[in-house]
Amino acid sequence: MRVITSVAAESGYRLRLMYAGGDSVTVDFARVIALGGALAPLKDGKFFSRVSIGAAGRSLEWPGGIDFCADALWLEGTQGGVFPSDAESAA
Repeated sequence: MRVITSVAAESGYRLRLMYAGGDSVTVDFARVIALGGALAPLKDGKFFSRVSIGAAGRSLEWPGGIDFCADALWLEGTQGGVFPSDAESAA
């Protein structure tokens, strides 16, 4: 299980995540934000930068109940393709 130790918002809806053990990844949220719906608030840059680390470092959270699992974020940052695309969300 991955544990997030720090998070920093970067330009273009990207987050730089540091994990326990010293590994880091950058996760691009642009594709998943473009899907809208419950994630629409993340499109506001000020809101997006309000990200925080959840309990025990196991997630990232935003006000209003938006959250992402630390393991899924690791996979998205290292392998890509974990976040759904427009085509997948339409299926």
